[in-house]
Amino acid sequence: MSSPLLAPFQGWLIRPEWAERVIASATDSKTPEQRRGVVEGNPFSYLGVTRSPEDLSPECDIDELVALSTGTFRQILSADAFKPSDHAAFYVYRMSSSGDGRSQEPFSQIGIVGALDIEGLHDGRVLTHENVRPERASLLTDHLNSVGATSSPISLTHVAMPELQQLLTAASMATPDIDVVTEGIRNQVWTLGTEETSSIQPLLEDLELFVTDGHHRCAAAIGARNAHQGNISFSRTLAVLFPHDHLRVEAFHRRAPDSARRSTAELVAALQAVGTISAVDSAWAAQPRSRGEVGVYHQGCWFRLRLDPPDSSSTLASLDVERLRVEVIGRVLGVDELREDSDIDYVPAPTGVKELTARCDTDGFVGLLVYPTDITDIMAVAASGELMPPKSSFLYPKAPAGVFLQVFGVGATDHLSPS
Repeated sequence: MSSPLLAPFQGWLIRPEWAERVIASATDSKTPEQRRGVVEGNPFSYLGVTRSPEDLSPECDIDELVALSTGTFRQILSADAFKPSDHAAFYVYRMSSSGDGRSQEPFSQIGIVGALDIEGLHDGRVLTHENVRPERASLLTDHLNSVGATSSPISLTHVAMPELQQLLTAASMATPDIDVVTEGIRNQVWTLGTEETSSIQPLLEDLELFVTDGHHRCAAAIGARNAHQGNISFSRTLAVLFPHDHLRVEAFHRRAPDSARRSTAELVAALQAVGTISAVDSAWAAQPRSRGEVGVYHQGCWFRLRLDPPDSSSTLASLDVERLRVEVIGRVLGVDELREDSDIDYVPAPTGVKELTARCDTDGFVGLLVYPTDITDIMAVAASGELMPPKSSFLYPKAPAGVFLQVFGVGATDHLSPS
């Protein structure tokens, strides 16, 4: 009999008085310059633990990156910023906003945090939908080995189950253990008691789960488990599960090189091979408003590209992110997006079009505005066993780091009991 797919665990929670200093939004929601600014101004921000190579100078290598991340984590631990739970539990987690400037209506999503059985990624109980880059996954594995903990939950979804949501909503009527607003998002956490945890566990047994964010973290968790054979703490990893109808999916825009280094007029002529393209006077006019539309930016000029009808009716082949990879980035720009050295950059929609154009203006790359992928399409691709390109969707809001902590008892946590 297989072990529970999502299980309670004896995790750690950020202490309320430390929440605002430690909790950090997802790494890819900020530019490297913004991340550096946060870390320099706040040495306890968890962004200092989740550093990326582009956050450091070119002279710094991966070993130095991991060492700096581990040093920040040790500092947070020494400050006693996290408090360990006294029992294995599920945690109810709500992220909400009364209006964030990106949506016309307030939103709220409520889910459950637990420890995911990594074997579920192999046996079909947890389905993925994105390709990963081995170099990035390897870095994250090194990070887990050195830091000895994770605070960035893998995000999962399932087809909404009213009975489960009723239990979680009822639990959220109590006073939360954590209630803090960071970057416009209200984070609330309730630690479930033994009886509540036992009542929820059976509802999770037959769920088919889909990874919505954290494919590289999944690969890293597998790598860490393989590196620590026999260490049971590495058989599970931190995860948060939200119902599919609570999620908001936004686009990851692309910034890609043109291998032929063409002028704008030459590039526009080449793009006519894959669709109808016309000049527009602003980023707003270029913004995709339906599937098959792409906004194109090059050397200060904006265009709207309407892709020709797809050749295939399969879910993956008809998605804009896959068509961009094959028809635009591959066929026209001459770049293989799946290569580690493709030089393609990804800018999440909430970061803004201004950031995309600023990056393009520095090196003449082509900016591509993407229509967001629907959550049901993501689930359909995963169920079919196919894989989208990296960064095919941006779930907003993303569960931040620094709220929960799963301890492995190695590296910087070798003096602590595993979660």
